[in-house]
Amino acid sequence: MEHTKKLEELNAETLKKLEEYMQAKGAAGTEHHDTINTAKEKWQTAWNEFLETLLVLERLEI
Repeated sequence: MEHTKKLEELNAETLKKLEEYMQAKGAAGTEHHDTINTAKEKWQTAWNEFLETLLVLERLEI
């Protein structure tokens, strides 16, 4: 379970750095804001699927 916690920390750090990068580059237009939000949602969905896969693998002890 320790590795799962480290992965969650990595995900949180990634999202935090993305936010910092976006703030450093300045405000994006509405069009870009929507694109960025869509990408973040896709990232989070993929991340959740990745964690589910890890849980299955843990149960199978692979």
